[in-house]
Amino acid sequence: MNFLNNRRMILFALVISLFLSKESLAAGHAPLPAAVSMGQLIQPVMDLQDDDFLLEYFLQEAKRYYADARLMIVARDTLGVQFEVERLVATLAAIEEIDEPVPDEIRETVSGLSELASTDFEGYISDELQSLLGQPSLKDQLSRMSDLLDSLDKDVSFVVVDDRDGHLPLILNSRVKTMINFLQERKHTEFQVWLDRYSQYASTIRPILASYEVPEELIYLAMIESGLNPKAYSYAHAVGPWQFISATGRRYGLKRDWWVDERRDIVKSTHAGAQYLKDLHDEFEDWYLAMAAYNTGEARIRRTIRREGHRDYWRMITLPRQTRNYVATVLAAAIICQEPERYGFHIKELENWKYDVLEIDRSLDLDKIAIAMGVNYQQLKTFNPELRQGVTPPSKNPYLLRVAKGKGGDVNKAMASIPTSDKIDFQVHYVRRGEILSVIARRYGVSLTKLVQANRIKNRNRLSVGQKLIIPAPKNYSASSSSTKSAKSVAPSSGYNKKIYTVKKGDTLGQIAENYRTSAKRIRYWNGLRYGEHIYPGQKLTLYTKKKNG
Repeated sequence: MNFLNNRRMILFALVISLFLSKESLAAGHAPLPAAVSMGQLIQPVMDLQDDDFLLEYFLQEAKRYYADARLMIVARDTLGVQFEVERLVATLAAIEEIDEPVPDEIRETVSGLSELASTDFEGYISDELQSLLGQPSLKDQLSRMSDLLDSLDKDVSFVVVDDRDGHLPLILNSRVKTMINFLQERKHTEFQVWLDRYSQYASTIRPILASYEVPEELIYLAMIESGLNPKAYSYAHAVGPWQFISATGRRYGLKRDWWVDERRDIVKSTHAGAQYLKDLHDEFEDWYLAMAAYNTGEARIRRTIRREGHRDYWRMITLPRQTRNYVATVLAAAIICQEPERYGFHIKELENWKYDVLEIDRSLDLDKIAIAMGVNYQQLKTFNPELRQGVTPPSKNPYLLRVAKGKGGDVNKAMASIPTSDKIDFQVHYVRRGEILSVIARRYGVSLTKLVQANRIKNRNRLSVGQKLIIPAPKNYSASSSSTKSAKSVAPSSGYNKKIYTVKKGDTLGQIAENYRTSAKRIRYWNGLRYGEHIYPGQKLTLYTKKKNG
């Protein structure tokens, strides 16, 4: 516990020191793009200098939102905490979308911010927002559990459990025994959930691994990485069942843009994972070292081999604790799955994850496809987890959409009845007093990165009132006509006084509600504000207060 507390204090000190040490960039707006073509995504060419600027810009924004959220806790403004953390999450996600590899020192800072926020704001934010901050994966937890393993095993004996050609060599030594016990006792419920996903995806993943002459048992590496969860997202911004960071995913052909993130796709990411593991084995000629390199990077394994003068994974003492625990945990999972009942687990009958593939030649909304085809929308999302915007992407080549087996027959008529998605259109926004980039991005449901790039913004200071911004969002989506605003309540017919309140600097909805003996929920309802939407100085709010008797 002291170790964890010390770690949190170090991370907090690092973030605050970095936050205080940076100076703002020079002011000044770059010109808007010369021409905007409606219905086409603006994708300005960004060179490395632009990416460096974006990294610095978003990192400073993220630090500011974290600090503001801490101040909201002091002010006992729960809604304020929620709002600032939403901005923090959006900004951290924007860092992940930058195309250039993120330097290690910045990645560590980003991971530290995510970790601090997930613990510091627990209880103040929604479960959904908590999950978006990333979660400590099992491998991250292993790096902190000094009670599990010593640097060197006192007992070097081992028993060979399985050593068939073409399979992962399974041995049982003191480390593996420790990890079996760990999964049985401390992670029992969580591991059973992973086994349920194993029954869902094993029949898909194992043949892909075998096709690359990679041991099928390496499916358990993905299990330890992510719990076989396509939506897994870690503090280090690794994504998907095989937990690829963006740079490694790109290296192995996984596409990531505004529309798709193929790291989340079970089939595509498994092909990439198999290729990566095969390349690692070709270099190190040992599956244990290949797994260790998958965890900590090839360069560190090379340095360890040079430093220690041998290639025996089990004798390597200078690897990080996480990596020393990692291979043993993969082997423990593999051994448990050979006889799950013996260890108190069960594996359901393996599912045959079958689907038909449709060629979609235009952008269609998934919910409309589900209605037209009479299929379950959630199931459609499960088959296509890489789609980020709920729409098939615009492309010169048809998009291959997966649908449940038997549902992909004669669908031409059904597809023809679906209107082309309007999510690729653009609209114009004029900046109002008090607005900042992240607020505007959230209001229109667009990426902060895309908003910055579309407008070539080079100023981290407050935007100018009246400034024109191009918004990569549907034309028919209006920030002033959200579903909340359309459901605006009718004013109380009698017994209430109407008041127009002008927001002052430092005001929060919670404080205004308390002053006028009402609730923040009612104020949002009366004024068509979405939950968490920012209020700003000078804004006019309509309030209703009860008339006094007599």
